[in-house]
Amino acid sequence: MGGLLAASSAIDRVLRSIASAAGWLLVLLAGLTCFDVLCRKFGIPLPFTKFQEMEWHLHTAIFSLWLGFNYTINAHPRVDSYIADMSLRRRAWIELGGCLLLALPYVLAVMYFGWAFVASSYIDNEGSEAANGLPYRWIVKGMLFAGLALLLLAIVSVALRLIAFLFGGRGAEEAELKLGPSISEV
Repeated sequence: MGGLLAASSAIDRVLRSIASAAGWLLVLLAGLTCFDVLCRKFGIPLPFTKFQEMEWHLHTAIFSLWLGFNYTINAHPRVDSYIADMSLRRRAWIELGGCLLLALPYVLAVMYFGWAFVASSYIDNEGSEAANGLPYRWIVKGMLFAGLALLLLAIVSVALRLIAFLFGGRGAEEAELKLGPSISEV
């Protein structure tokens, strides 16, 4: 079971590194948005369609690159009121069932069909529908696919921790379980 926790920790470190690096995209997004707003305010003629499209491309990248990490720290939306009064072990069983029966098949199915979505965009050299928009729409679609791959890794990481807790006799603290409402420091 120590190997499962080591593998989970390794996955978590990768996801944390990716999310941390992607945090710099927020700085770029804020700068781009401010520049776009100021240019519009002062009537500077620029290709605003490209700026707007780049803004939503950056939003997509940030969301996608943080998706897996957020799942591992339990910062995703959930309804904990149904399980709040249950024992930790019972909540862990429900979480493991959710990982294996719901999240994992869903993400795998979306990835399976999503790859064709990205590939056809690349093959067709899809770009913006706007005449002065951004080319290479496959990049942003690929970013969504990458986000799903990171989420898949996160689901595996969480499931490994739950298995170590439920079947390996590891304590909740040792397995670093994060069940229930997420608590974060701001």
